[in-house]
Amino acid sequence: MNNEEAKLILQAYRPGGQDANDPRFREALEQAQRDPELARWFANEHALDSRISAKVLAAIKPPAHLKSQLLAQRKIVRPAAWWKMPAWQLAAAACLALLVTIAAVWLKPVRATGFAQYRNEMADFTAHKLDRLDLMSRDVPEVRRWLAQKDSHGDLAIPAGLNGRPSLGCRLLDWKGKKVSLICFEMENKQVAHLLVVDSTAFKDAPTESPVFNQVGDVATASWSRGGKTYVVASKGGNQLDLMKLL
Repeated sequence: MNNEEAKLILQAYRPGGQDANDPRFREALEQAQRDPELARWFANEHALDSRISAKVLAAIKPPAHLKSQLLAQRKIVRPAAWWKMPAWQLAAAACLALLVTIAAVWLKPVRATGFAQYRNEMADFTAHKLDRLDLMSRDVPEVRRWLAQKDSHGDLAIPAGLNGRPSLGCRLLDWKGKKVSLICFEMENKQVAHLLVVDSTAFKDAPTESPVFNQVGDVATASWSRGGKTYVVASKGGNQLDLMKLL
C-alpha cells in the first residue's frame, strides 16, 4: 500500500477510533506509522475531523432553560369552529387549500430516473461515499484479470486518456440488481478519475457513443455507450475540459 491508497482509506476514518480494528484501516494506519509525512497528514486530518465534530455537537446543544421558557410563554389560541364561520370565509379557505395543493404538485422537484438517476447516484457515491476498494492495485492488467474472474466487465474499453495511467484499484457495486464495475485511476495533483461500467441493457435511455458531459454537484461526468456497455467517468472538482482530455 502506498501513501495515496492509504489517504483514500484514511479519509473515511472516524475520530472515535471505532474503525481501528478494520483490516483495511489497520493496514493504512500501519502505513502512516512507517511514513512521517503521511503521519503528519493523518494527524492534521484527524484533528480537523475532531474539531468539526465538537463544534457540531456544541452548536446543536439547546439552552438549559429553553423548555421552561417556551412553556411559560405558551398561549393557547382556540380556532373558531368551522360551522360558525361565515360562508364567504369557508369558500376562501377552500380556495386557498386548493391552491396550496396545486402548487405542491407543480412545484414538487422532479427526481431523476433511468440513466440520469444512475449517473447522479454514481457521481455522488464516488465523491462522497467511496470508503474502500475490493482490490487495491496499481496494475491495470491485474485489475482487468480480477474483474474477468468476477465475471464483471473484464473486457471493458478503457478511454485513451486513461490508458497508461496507474490505477488505485477497483470495486464491484450493485445498482438495482445490475452489476457495476468501478476502477479508480490516479491523476495529476493527487486527483482521482473514477471509471464506472455497466451493461447498457440496464437502461432504456442509455447514452449513445458520443460522450455527454454533465455537472452533478461538485462532480464532472462524461457518459457514453459502446459495445453493449455504458461508461461513466466521474471526477470530483473536475470540469468538462478535463474530462475531454481523458476520452
